[in-house]
Amino acid sequence: MRPIVAVIGTTGVGKSQLAVHLANCLQSPSLEGSGSSTPLSAPQKGNSGILERVKSYDKGVVLSADSMQLYKGLDVITNKVTTEEMGGVEHWGLDMVQPGQGGSWELGRWCTEADKVVQSLPETTLPIVCGGTHYFIQHFLFPPPDLSTARSSATVDGDDDLPAKPSSSRWTPPGPLPATPDLEPSLARLLESFWTQDPVWPKADEEAPGTSRDAAASSALGSASVATWTNAQLLALHRLLEALDPVEAGRWHWRDGRKVKRSLERWWESQCQVSDSTSGKVGGRRARFRTLIFWVYEPLETLRPRLDRRVDKMVDNGLLSEILELRGIAERAYGSAEAADHTEGIFQAIGYKEFAQLRIDPAAPLASTADPAFTSMLDRMKLSTHQYAKSQLKWVTKNLLPAAREARASGGDVWVYAVQGGHVNEAVTRAILHDFLVGGPMPVPLSAGHPLSKEILTPFTAADKGAIPDTAGRQTLNARRECSLCSTPSAPYSVMVKDWDIHVKSKLHKRNVVAADGGLDALIERQKLAGLARKEERARLKGTEAERADPA
Repeated sequence: MRPIVAVIGTTGVGKSQLAVHLANCLQSPSLEGSGSSTPLSAPQKGNSGILERVKSYDKGVVLSADSMQLYKGLDVITNKVTTEEMGGVEHWGLDMVQPGQGGSWELGRWCTEADKVVQSLPETTLPIVCGGTHYFIQHFLFPPPDLSTARSSATVDGDDDLPAKPSSSRWTPPGPLPATPDLEPSLARLLESFWTQDPVWPKADEEAPGTSRDAAASSALGSASVATWTNAQLLALHRLLEALDPVEAGRWHWRDGRKVKRSLERWWESQCQVSDSTSGKVGGRRARFRTLIFWVYEPLETLRPRLDRRVDKMVDNGLLSEILELRGIAERAYGSAEAADHTEGIFQAIGYKEFAQLRIDPAAPLASTADPAFTSMLDRMKLSTHQYAKSQLKWVTKNLLPAAREARASGGDVWVYAVQGGHVNEAVTRAILHDFLVGGPMPVPLSAGHPLSKEILTPFTAADKGAIPDTAGRQTLNARRECSLCSTPSAPYSVMVKDWDIHVKSKLHKRNVVAADGGLDALIERQKLAGLARKEERARLKGTEAERADPA
């Protein structure tokens, strides 16, 4: 089984620096300073049969797992590694697609393309996956049995440098429309077209009032962007998913159009795979490679100030100019900058949405920093960066590390070490890499690298942890329940099943219960009586305390 190294961690901790360092270490016949003088081309005694023959490694290639750095240009807003920072190491996954075109680069396509690269590398070249899109890395290294990577390979006709239509970067069906004989006609038409530039909405939903956007933008875009859909259209899409897969529909709020739409895409993909040999996979996650993971960890308390300084530096390095460039891309693709969907593609980049309302002079972008609104927008970008780092940390501990533990429990040769950023743990990482490549005894993860290893690696090392949920498990964990009393025909009200008891005790629910039983007047009267009762009780308690204080 081929060895592979992954470098993970939150934004701004020095992942690329470590990946480049490890790749450069391979260019000598031994890992100098690793604490071992054993050449990588020499057999290691006592390797327990992990490798029949240890091959020499003369090169490392970094596979970037960053969903924003896939896009060409826009180096500042995506925090792309510079040529100097690459240190002469070959990188894949940077500048792959023109913003606004080039097909969908979601999980499926990234995993497929990354796998092609790994398979094409000589055995003397070590692939090093590095990035903060941990969702990519987790599913590439430890795919669940029900993972679907089916994606259309359609590309844009013509010159790659020409702006593309929004539809060119969207999902397209992997096969013919599955049979749905019991689906009502209006929903059947929506199923046939929900993925196109102009979905065919049920008549009532086309004309129903909702959260409409700018008319010109909507006309230019059609109905392709989830961000432009009205409440009625979002509700129709959820009704479609509910008719096809009620359990999956129960996971999402009807307003979460992006996830509802993706669930519909997965449903279509799963129907096309019924006869596929891969559809019979059972069991948990398994490792596709011999895997060594370095988790570059820094506590959020010390990371936040560094992230703030990096955002300030981004402004100095041309952030506002790139935001202007992105607005131009949005206008060509969507008809207006306002119509861009901030949940898709490059428009998710932190900074674009936060500075959306800032007036930027193309001739002097930095002059916009004098705008009174600039400071609050800058603070919002810093906060969004903090939140992103927190979400990355949560994904590592709640998903990636448990997936690695599950793959290891299934017999995979999987190792995870927490290390500090910068030069602090370089010698340690070199020693661990050496032992991994020669198949020698590996150091205990809890006692190597980061001083907090014992605390933060628990999701990987704990033996009593269960398997992480598959699709069915997530459906159960995220199940929602609709409250008929708090719903209206045009706005169903749903909460997570686990939060149902909290909702029942909420003011909103109690008010609606009373309104259903006797109206708001009765509710107000009851509240007044309850208030008087509390007032009388307080007076009684005061009197009792006074009597105790002065018994005479």
